[in-house]
Amino acid sequence: MKKILKYELKQLLRDKKTIFFVFILPVVIFPVLNGLLSKAITSRVDEISEERTELVSEKNQFLEEILKNFENDSIFTITFSENIENKDSLLKKYAAVISSKFDDSLKLNTVVLTYSANRDKESIQTGSFISRLKKLRRSLSEERYREIGIEEYYKESVPQIKNTADERKMANSSSANLLPVTIVMVLLIGTFMISNYIILGEKDNNTLESLLSSGIRRQQIIYGKMSMVIISGVVMSVLELVSFFLYGKYTAAVNFNISFSAAQTSVFILTVISLSILISSVSVFISCRLRSSTTGQLIFMPVMIAYLVLTLFGTFEGVEIKRGMLLLPVINSSGMIKAVIKDQFVNWEVFVAAASNIVYSVIAVRSSSGYLNGEDVLNKNSDMDIARSGLSKGAVFTVYALLVVFYMMIGGYLQGNDIVSGLILSQVLILGIFVVLMVKTTRIPYTKMLKLNKFDPKMIVPVLILGITARYPIALISEKLLYVFPVPKIMNDSNILSTGLGDINFAFTFLIIAVLPALFEEAVFRGVFLTLFDKKYSLAGTAVITGLMFGGMHLNVFTIFETGALGILFGFITLYSGSIFPAAAMHFLNNAYSVIMIKLVSNGIIAEDHMIFADDYFIWGMTLVAALSFAAVVHLRKKVSVS
Repeated sequence: MKKILKYELKQLLRDKKTIFFVFILPVVIFPVLNGLLSKAITSRVDEISEERTELVSEKNQFLEEILKNFENDSIFTITFSENIENKDSLLKKYAAVISSKFDDSLKLNTVVLTYSANRDKESIQTGSFISRLKKLRRSLSEERYREIGIEEYYKESVPQIKNTADERKMANSSSANLLPVTIVMVLLIGTFMISNYIILGEKDNNTLESLLSSGIRRQQIIYGKMSMVIISGVVMSVLELVSFFLYGKYTAAVNFNISFSAAQTSVFILTVISLSILISSVSVFISCRLRSSTTGQLIFMPVMIAYLVLTLFGTFEGVEIKRGMLLLPVINSSGMIKAVIKDQFVNWEVFVAAASNIVYSVIAVRSSSGYLNGEDVLNKNSDMDIARSGLSKGAVFTVYALLVVFYMMIGGYLQGNDIVSGLILSQVLILGIFVVLMVKTTRIPYTKMLKLNKFDPKMIVPVLILGITARYPIALISEKLLYVFPVPKIMNDSNILSTGLGDINFAFTFLIIAVLPALFEEAVFRGVFLTLFDKKYSLAGTAVITGLMFGGMHLNVFTIFETGALGILFGFITLYSGSIFPAAAMHFLNNAYSVIMIKLVSNGIIAEDHMIFADDYFIWGMTLVAALSFAAVVHLRKKVSVS
């Protein structure tokens, strides 16, 4: 192993590309990334500043006179209270607490705003309110001073708004979201390129065969290569952190005056190092499963997007890394880095997150160690060699990852311009074109690819019942999972009504939410992917994998259980019936039911606590009906080709 490590080190230091990725990239990526993200961050801050905000104020004549100017404000809502002594409790509900203080030297009242620097969204909203309040106070003061002829005195005595937030925490908070993204970006790009070079590069350069015949044990060869990638990842982490702090110290673009205690420094290093080991190990694992560096470059973009999505979820506003979240790789590390920077961490949680990273790394390493023992280790045939044996499992997942990337980037752009037309175009163009391309590429007829087969008519009734009732057992399980994987409040508050879809014509909402997904999403997942996985997994394995892929396509880790569970159920229905039509009908009914219920609530016809949503007896009854309906489908199942 030492010989291989020494050999790989020499090779890396000879190669200009790897020197760039290991030593130069970590130093320059933070300033570059900061520039690229600054516009997006500014845009998001502006959006948050315009969202409705609730504040609570001490009830006295001075404040009531000042704040009456916000009575009809479209953004800020102010509630007056006789008792505001328990500010910590009030800040859990309101963005800020407003009080007043009399200045004996100037004989003037001063407005005091108290808010938590640890709550990003509320800090931004309070900052916007402070700006508005300063303009208002200045206008009122100038007018009054002008009336009594002492306008010049105003310049020296204008009342100031006092911010009681902790300055050190505010400085740290400004970096809490950006730093995890830069760390993951550098580690991902650097370690993936290095593992691609030292593992797949050997095959591309025809040097792997001579290395295998050198007398060194194959297991030692792969462990030596892994050690090199992991060491590179740790080096990159250290250099990146140095770059971050230097950038924060010598640039005035953003306030990065971070102050860490000894405890923060220790757990920060532990978290970053364990994350380095995890990402390095996964990079090696991926490289060991591919056949050429060309395939590795193809899969890099989807992998990068997946890492970034997980990182962003870990730093999402309101996310707390605790309980089950501690075991989710990348999410736990990015969230823990944020918690450490904001001094909101608990020691045992840090150790659990770091330990889980190491466990996942060991699993990846052990899974990769058999790479050189495979019979076809020297085989250079591409994973995409369809003529040889169809798409391999790795190729199918690569295709799926590329589809998700295209859907997220192009679909996100289309939906950003107009949510209605964007959703329609995303379904019809992106998913529709994908189906056509896969049929043309694999040369599998549409009828076979999409499973456009007849099915037992007796299945119609239980499938239709499942379309309405399946949500209830899923909701029961999901409710229990909330304890393990708590969903941020902002995710609970979002629904169709908040997207703008709730305000459009009912027929359009029905088309976008119920009809199009039942056609195009089913064609992709219960059609294309079920067919591509034919004979690669067991029936249950195929249904579960394609169901999870369906859940992942919705790009929301906090709702992946609900969408994934439905996808798994749709998969079983398709495999048991041998046709895509039952799953499409069930998908349509499930979504249509949601649209109708939301419309009924928004129109005030039924309340949000109606028995359909909240009555335990009703929900358990629907769960029993769903179970019996699925049992009927299983009883009527047809033998299918996936085995």
